[in-house]
Amino acid sequence: AAKFMHGYLISFLFGILLFPVSAAYAGEVSNESKYKDIHINPIGITPSRECGKCHKDIYAAWKNSLHAQAVSNPIFQTAYLQASFANRQDARRKCLPCHAPIAILSDDFGLHRKISRESINCDYCHSITEVIAKHNGPSAKYEFSRVKQGPLKNLKSPVHATQYNSLYTKSLFCKGCHEYSGENGTKLIETYSEWRQSPYPAKGIHCQNCHMRKVAGKIVAEEIKKTNGKKISSHDIAGGHALTLRGNTIEVKIKDIKRARQKIDVTVEITNKGAGHKIPTGLPSKKLILQVSVKSKIGETIETQKKFYQKLIVNKQGKEIEDDAVIMMGKKGRIKLDNRIGPMETRLEHFTFFVPQDKDQRISAAVFYIHNPKVITVSPIHIKLKEVFQSLEP
Repeated sequence: AAKFMHGYLISFLFGILLFPVSAAYAGEVSNESKYKDIHINPIGITPSRECGKCHKDIYAAWKNSLHAQAVSNPIFQTAYLQASFANRQDARRKCLPCHAPIAILSDDFGLHRKISRESINCDYCHSITEVIAKHNGPSAKYEFSRVKQGPLKNLKSPVHATQYNSLYTKSLFCKGCHEYSGENGTKLIETYSEWRQSPYPAKGIHCQNCHMRKVAGKIVAEEIKKTNGKKISSHDIAGGHALTLRGNTIEVKIKDIKRARQKIDVTVEITNKGAGHKIPTGLPSKKLILQVSVKSKIGETIETQKKFYQKLIVNKQGKEIEDDAVIMMGKKGRIKLDNRIGPMETRLEHFTFFVPQDKDQRISAAVFYIHNPKVITVSPIHIKLKEVFQSLEP
């Protein structure tokens, strides 16, 4: 395990050793007055708030995204706390490269610096020059300087240099954090591979086409620089939690109903019509449930049956591992079942019910996305320490 993690860190840090990313902040001030409050770190990582001074629409979307909250959201913090109790050093090395990469690059494992807690910081992404494809976990080359990488050509900025990089339009850019195997080789997260094996690469459709869809906005605030474009790539990087994507992902149809007295045979068609990866993807603890019910004319449920779609991770005893922290430490789990729905795949599911016959009965079919992570919550303690009484005189 020690050799594995040593190689992991060496590969992750490859290409950045010449850049003093943990150096003290060394911003520069533009000669023009309207740029005087914009400070770009020419030798290290610039805080995202500096980027937001010009790129206001992009910054506003990023600030409310899960990428910006990757290290601060309660789901991660709970899982990270659990993993740290088991092995703090192991938890830091496995969790922080994706959830707090700046902490890794600057050896701030305790997340003491504010910039380390920015999670997937603007400058971190826009300083990546290359992603190493054959690797488990984050592995990239960086150029932390006044040059900012991106997917657009022929751009000029009065504050920093720009560099077109086709990597920013490709799914490979996302691979580092969306492809991960445990120490025993179990593929825990394989969203990138799921896309690679789908029909979408041949169509030229990458992760960014859906998760960074074009929305109304300005790349640069009008008061900073006049631009013609009215669309930006959305930096909320919406995922399965977002209504904007969920509605275009799953399609369910009741294809056939056959009744013979008290017996009802139902065929339901479920299709992954829009996701470029399996559904659900990401953490193995996520599940999809197809729920088919017989209901009365007034909407009361008479009987329900369910079909689960998931990647089932079990321990040596064959028992399901439900804690994200235990799963992602990736030492003992193995895949017992993976029946998730692939991109553009259609499944026909059959259900048989035996219910009292009623002419007004109807069938419903619904699909639910399920995730039950442990979350740290406030638990108030309210204890009566003492109570005294005194009678009132008449």
